[in-house]
Amino acid sequence: MPSRNTDGRPSRREVLSLTGGVVGSAIGVSGIAYAADRSFTDEDGDGIPDEKERSESFHRRLRGTFGDRFDGLDPDRRDLLIDARYVGETSVTDGTKTRIESIFRDHGIFAQWLDHPVRYDRELVEERYGTTDQDILWTPDSFYHDVIEDGLKDVALQVIVVPGRPEPPGKGRIYSPWIQRAGPGPESGYVNGLSVGNRAVVTQQRDPETEAKLLLHEIAHLVLCHDDDPNNRGVMGTGAEFDLTAEEWERLRDGLPRIRDSTGFDVGLRPCLWDEHLRTTF
Repeated sequence: MPSRNTDGRPSRREVLSLTGGVVGSAIGVSGIAYAADRSFTDEDGDGIPDEKERSESFHRRLRGTFGDRFDGLDPDRRDLLIDARYVGETSVTDGTKTRIESIFRDHGIFAQWLDHPVRYDRELVEERYGTTDQDILWTPDSFYHDVIEDGLKDVALQVIVVPGRPEPPGKGRIYSPWIQRAGPGPESGYVNGLSVGNRAVVTQQRDPETEAKLLLHEIAHLVLCHDDDPNNRGVMGTGAEFDLTAEEWERLRDGLPRIRDSTGFDVGLRPCLWDEHLRTTF
């Protein structure tokens, strides 16, 4: 019989529905507030200390969790690990994973899409944490703070894929009744994805092109804000093209150190995201 907390909520272990063995402790290394610690070197400027990128034991831990999909870390290149977590029966198409990796690599960032082997039970996530962006991403007892291994918070960007709502027909909706109620009208509160910088939540999408654009948009929020340039056809602008502008790619390459989980609420480093959360919350 799974254990439950004294308050009746399911325990962390109960929330996890494992597919492939117990791996929650595979990355059981302590997180470090790298932004405040200047004792490390980072030759490639990707936010991952060279010591970790050169560490055989750390590579073994990552490979033990992600298998052959993990292609190693290299202190001579800009790495970006995307740690994808799935709630319920959600998924991301293989074509989108490849497109995300390819477009980043074409622009000087060695992205690796890594599907975490733990799949999370939808009902237990709802009961244990809730269904708002706060519950999933950034409150002190959120899914992110409770479930994501400390060693991965500091080296990977977490993307949590959640079930989309079927209403209105044909449009994916975020897994959040709270966001649905935000704003002056029923439609104004709907969003498909939300980022707080070094972590994001997205709804599963039925259309592969929509899926790819949504994921590129939320991953790019690691560094970038929304672009109000009417000529920007990329995903941070009009969304007409699966791409970023040359300036956005440059900013993204330079801003990779924001992957470090030093603040616990990384949105504070991006005024546009902070403003977005304030407007949504209040």
